[in-house]
Amino acid sequence: MRRQSAAVAAFALGLLPLGVASPRSAGCASAGPSLAGHYYLQGVMEVGSELLLKADGRFQYMLAYGALDELASGCWARHGGVVTLFANKFEISMEDPIKFNRLDLTISSDGKLIRRFDARHIGAYTHS
Repeated sequence: MRRQSAAVAAFALGLLPLGVASPRSAGCASAGPSLAGHYYLQGVMEVGSELLLKADGRFQYMLAYGALDELASGCWARHGGVVTLFANKFEISMEDPIKFNRLDLTISSDGKLIRRFDARHIGAYTHS
């Protein structure tokens, strides 16, 4: 049975705080509705991760791997075949080698967002 971390539970219930800043004051530009939605990571063993892309240009992100929990929020943008996340808030439960300020996800032909952790670990965020 997989352990559900507090971060996963908070994200699934929509409880992640976005703060009181509006998208405009946070520096987010409307990213359009084409990729907006709720995504789940697949293809990476023992890692749970979700990504919420909002049409107003904001995102929420969580990742749980063992004792490591990550929560992030900020702005996202699409440039051709790449979605870029710009984190303005990032919380971690421990020292984190994969923490990001900027993360590029490649858009596959079937609409998945591909994340390369390293040469052997590549996952795909799938739209729900």
